[in-house]
Amino acid sequence: MVNSLRIFPEGERNCYTLKPREGKNQNYYVRAFFHYGNYDSQNQARIMFDLYIGVNHWTTVQGVQTIEQKYWITYEIIHYSVTDTIYVCLVNTGFGVPFINGLDLLFMKDSPYRSMNGSLIPRLQADLGGHQPPGTIRYPDDVYARIWRLDFNLDDSVSNISTEAITNIDIQGSDNPCRLPVDVLKTAVQPRNGLNSLSYNYTIWHPKNSTPEFLVFFHFAEIEQIAPGKLREFTITLNGLYYGTFTLEYLKPLTIRPYTLQDQVRFSIDATLRSELPPILNAFEIFELWPLPDSPTNQTD
Repeated sequence: MVNSLRIFPEGERNCYTLKPREGKNQNYYVRAFFHYGNYDSQNQARIMFDLYIGVNHWTTVQGVQTIEQKYWITYEIIHYSVTDTIYVCLVNTGFGVPFINGLDLLFMKDSPYRSMNGSLIPRLQADLGGHQPPGTIRYPDDVYARIWRLDFNLDDSVSNISTEAITNIDIQGSDNPCRLPVDVLKTAVQPRNGLNSLSYNYTIWHPKNSTPEFLVFFHFAEIEQIAPGKLREFTITLNGLYYGTFTLEYLKPLTIRPYTLQDQVRFSIDATLRSELPPILNAFEIFELWPLPDSPTNQTD
C-alpha cells in the first residue's frame, strides 16, 4: 500500500464517494492511510491538509514526511452514517498537495462501538502483555479491524502473563459483543512484586474552550487456572468514581463498558481486601467522542 498513492494537485476539495450496500443508519469503520515517501523527489519538510467526512471536519493530516520515509500514518473514525452515501474529502489548505495511499471502509455489524451524538475516534487500543509484531493481528482475525498497540505498558510496576497454548477462549459463543481476537485475550498484565493495583492516566491536548469526552472499554479474560479456594476479585476506580466488584471465569471474556468521561482518563484496578490474587487486565480501549455539528443534506429533499 505504501508504494502507491493518489495525489490531488487540482481543486481545493476532492472527495471519495463510498456507497456501502448496508446503507444509512449504520455504523462504519473508516480508516485512511498516508505515506509521503518523497514521491515527488522534493523532500518536502511540511505537508498538511484537512480530511473531512461528509460536511464535517475529521482531522488535519500532518507529520506524513518522516526522515526514514518508510512509515505510514493512519487516521481512523467509527462513523454512524445517516445517509446512504459517505463522502471522504481531502481539502487543500495551502501547505502542499493532498494525497492518500489507501482508504478502508468496514461495516460494523452489531458493534458496541457507537454513539448517536456523533462519531468515535480511536485514541488507544492497548493489547497488554502482547509480544507479536505490529500488524500481526488484523482483519479477519479481528472482526472489527482494530489495530492493537502491542508495545504498551501501564507503568514500570507490571509483569506480563500469557499462555501460548490457549486457543479455546470463547469469543463467538459468549455474550460479549466486542469479540476481541484470542491472541489479544490470551495475554495480560498484573502488578509486580506483590502489589495490588494497576493504574494509568491518559490526557490529550484540547483548546481551552472545549472539553473532550471519552468512552472507555476494559477487557478481561482469566487465563490462569486458579487453585480451588483462591479468589481474584477487583474494583475499578475511574476518574475518582468506584465501580465493581468484579470476578472472572476461566477463559470467558468479560468487557466492562462503556464508561463516559470528560477531560481525561485516569483509572486504577485494585484487588479487594478478600482477594488472594492480584488484578489482571488483558486489554483496554479509549475512544474520543467526536461531535458532528453539521448535518448532511437530507437525501429525500
